[in-house]
Amino acid sequence: MRTRQRILEVAEEIIARHGMEGLRLKDVAERVGIQPPSVFTHFEGREAIGDAVAQRVREQISSVLESALDQGGDEVARLRRSARAVAGHLYDHPGHTRLILRDLARTRTGGELSLWTPAMERIGARVDALLAAGVRSGAFRPVPAGAFLPVLEGAIVASLGWSGFREDDGRPAVALPREALVARIEDLAWRYLRPATDEADQADGRRRDEADSRRRS
Repeated sequence: MRTRQRILEVAEEIIARHGMEGLRLKDVAERVGIQPPSVFTHFEGREAIGDAVAQRVREQISSVLESALDQGGDEVARLRRSARAVAGHLYDHPGHTRLILRDLARTRTGGELSLWTPAMERIGARVDALLAAGVRSGAFRPVPAGAFLPVLEGAIVASLGWSGFREDDGRPAVALPREALVARIEDLAWRYLRPATDEADQADGRRRDEADSRRRS
């Protein structure tokens, strides 16, 4: 069991630096201290290792979300904190972002859908309950059940992965420093959830969208 765990740790380190395309069984075996054929005692091959690492990634993201939700506060505070926490985690763990990008790019089959872990299902139910409470109190606009976490993940991964990853250390090539990106994701999450109470609010949102578009161009 220790060898399997070490294989996953080494694979995650390699993916963080070089992406899935840089994951070679020979390199994994060498760094773990085993012969390359021994890797197949624990995994069917390269993609199976990637899937197992992705499972670990989902579990870690679930833990980050659960910790953010458990800190208390009203619905707005807890979901904004959750957005910041996940954005910061993925900024700090580029290998996790790369694995999510891999899964988004692959054809979705039943096996790949199983990467959405029971822990994520539980967190999703908690988030939906907070959203429903926020809608009842007027803090949030109605959004489809189950939509917030995929939208949040997509916004973060797009922000981090759009510019690619640096070759020297594997970190995102995005120009924004960590705190600026985290703040942007928090703002995007809030703009997705906040009710448009009047025309002025809607106009304010359009102005921010236009400003964001000018900065990207």
